Amino acid sequence: MKLAIVGAGLTGLSAAYFLKDSAKITIFESDGYGGLASSYCPSYCIEKFYHHCFRRDSDLIDLISELNLSGKLVWRVARVGQEYNGKIYPLNTPLEILKYPGMSLIDKAKLAKFTLWCKGKSQEYFRKYDEVKAVDGIRRDLGERLLKSFFLPLLRSKFGDLYTEVSYAWLLARVAIRSNRKSSGEELGYLRHGFQQLVDRLVERVEGEGCEVRKEGVKRLEKCGGWRVNDEHFDAVLWTAPLPVLKEVNPALKAAAGIKDVRYQSSVCLLLSSEKDVTQDIYWSNVNCTFGAIIEHTHFMPFKDYGERLIYLAGYTYPESELMKMREEEVIKIYVKDLKKFGIDSKDIRWAKLFRAKYSGPVYETGYLKKMTSYKTGVEGFYVAGMTSDPNYPERSMNGSVKAGKEVARIIKEDFGL
Repeated sequence: MKLAIVGAGLTGLSAAYFLKDSAKITIFESDGYGGLASSYCPSYCIEKFYHHCFRRDSDLIDLISELNLSGKLVWRVARVGQEYNGKIYPLNTPLEILKYPGMSLIDKAKLAKFTLWCKGKSQEYFRKYDEVKAVDGIRRDLGERLLKSFFLPLLRSKFGDLYTEVSYAWLLARVAIRSNRKSSGEELGYLRHGFQQLVDRLVERVEGEGCEVRKEGVKRLEKCGGWRVNDEHFDAVLWTAPLPVLKEVNPALKAAAGIKDVRYQSSVCLLLSSEKDVTQDIYWSNVNCTFGAIIEHTHFMPFKDYGERLIYLAGYTYPESELMKMREEEVIKIYVKDLKKFGIDSKDIRWAKLFRAKYSGPVYETGYLKKMTSYKTGVEGFYVAGMTSDPNYPERSMNGSVKAGKEVARIIKEDFGL
């Protein structure tokens, strides 16, 4: 059985890994291997878009173990902060939270109770709130003050003008995922020296079993008895690339497969090396700028692993936005100008690299459950897995992408008797 997999992100590579003994596989990838988990590698490797994992990410952790990378997986307390009136305040220990001036004591108690409630629920539980708007759910459960002072800035920085349409299911799941806290802060996982090791090991394993991983985009995709991908025949196709790309390649196939339109976000992430820290020890700071977060990577992983301070300025926008159309140097200039209010000027920056992903993930609007894609589509031999698959809702993650790859591999095996 010959299988074409479109996309060498974590879903595509994971599917190939779980199918490598059962099919002759060719993976097509127009960009770097790893998708959103790909890395920039000067003398070390660092993800183009910040990454970390969580204790509950069982499928990802199992795969890391299978690939003999468990010794690289480390767990660290990552301190977080919140901007208020131009200053970043730490929000980790009970004392720090009590000192935060951005909300009342009563609202802090409400927020703590709400976080504990979310922590005790499963991701599946939150789906019952799929049709509820996040702004309406917070207003009802926590009140107008907490909505305006705490949640609205976060929603706007993440979803822009569409923040009013975001599902409460997504927000609740987000709070639950971020609630794995110790007394000094949130615990996160990371592969020491980067997740590029995971990507490289997956490519190595699938190529070792005769699979071919090509740096080649798909220009032609059509059903003709079996399937024709570019100029080659296959028995089946697994699509793991963003759905808007499928619409560009073959809009009739997307319609025939019964795939619904999903709105996507874009990521605009500036990675820079700085002579100075923004904060003393905070890893993640939510801020009110063109970008929505400052992620000081070398407050999470050791400075000695890189020999320089590494900072992400992470922002979200949409495929049609000006930030996606601007020249790279113009975007860098805007981001660096906004960073100045936190004490870092252009003279403090050694180098900066801008990374943009046109389709970095779906917008989790109300009613999103009805838009998710099934692994088996309405066209025989055509499968879809990735960001819009069941494991990536109500919150997308590396774990969700690995799980989607594993689940679709099982279904393909069953369908072809492999």
